[in-house]
Amino acid sequence: MTEGDSGTATSRRDASARLEVPDSSFTVFRPCRAGDEPALGDLFYRSFGGRVTEDHWRWKLRGQPSSVDNAWLATCAGQPIFHYAGIPRRFSLGQKEVAAMLAVDAMTAPEFRRRGLLTRAVPEIHDNWRQRGVAFVLGLPNDQWGSRARVLGWQPLFSLQWLIRPLRPEALLASRLTLPFLKRFSAAGAAWNNFLQGRLHRDATVRVERVASAGENFDRLWEFCKADANLSTVRDRAWVDWRYLASPSRKYVVCLARRADEPVGYCAYYLAESGNRTSAVLAEVLAARSDESVRDSLLYALIETLLATKAETLATLAVPGTAHFNWLRSVGFLPRRAFSVELIPLAAGLPMDAMRNADNWNLCGADFDVV
Repeated sequence: MTEGDSGTATSRRDASARLEVPDSSFTVFRPCRAGDEPALGDLFYRSFGGRVTEDHWRWKLRGQPSSVDNAWLATCAGQPIFHYAGIPRRFSLGQKEVAAMLAVDAMTAPEFRRRGLLTRAVPEIHDNWRQRGVAFVLGLPNDQWGSRARVLGWQPLFSLQWLIRPLRPEALLASRLTLPFLKRFSAAGAAWNNFLQGRLHRDATVRVERVASAGENFDRLWEFCKADANLSTVRDRAWVDWRYLASPSRKYVVCLARRADEPVGYCAYYLAESGNRTSAVLAEVLAARSDESVRDSLLYALIETLLATKAETLATLAVPGTAHFNWLRSVGFLPRRAFSVELIPLAAGLPMDAMRNADNWNLCGADFDVV
């Protein structure tokens, strides 16, 4: 969630493409509508340097039911020059379901930056959401926002950190040291994995299987697990179907764990190719906190599956200091960069002290749009 780097983004377009018109010609803060997708894709490229498909935009911002306008833009000469959106989120707050938003894709055309569009638009959008019953906005404000994050009302909660589990340490070392012959030391990598797999306490009665659709087993599992955390996205079949199985941009694999035909957990991951290297990303693992053997069984089965691929690493996100984070560290995950999870309260009476305590949350990378 960022407005991007103006120098980098501006250089991607010829200066003649800039819209030199006065502020009075803005049509500010209208909801996005069908047909805006191509122009918003262009704005995304100019802001971030990446491409987003129309299918991805519709899945991300239109794929969840919402009673409010969740995607907004400002136009100039009929073209979008600013965009801000929220992904609608069904959220369990103290076992009561409320509406929330995950803030995403704040972007301003390079030639219209530093004109206060962000600080003008966002409070009005949030006020619209507040009046229509949205309880809070969750997000990952970029460092580039600087003091504007506080002006807009963002309150830091805790950190979210990347963790990396090497699957082929010999290949990683060979790449880092530019010594290809090190890849031949696969026996050392196998010993590393055998040692770490031995730290996972599997349950022989748990069966892990890949699923192609989310049925009522996922509703039953959510009912069983939701009491573990006072603060959580509703992780039922609708969540799994939308977040993973309907994604047009990533090929997520969802694996369900059963014990005696009862659903007891699931995990979701995908493989990512970059050049001639393959990595895996664990988006989510869900099991009852009291049933550590299910969590271990899911991770064990996942790593065994990945060792049969070309994946060199397994990455995931977790909150430092939590039991989940400490578990990942104990089974070979190494910490990398971290960023701040922040929240803007909209409804009155939110339990902010409880919300600043990460142990009260069931939170993972899939709660955001970074995995």
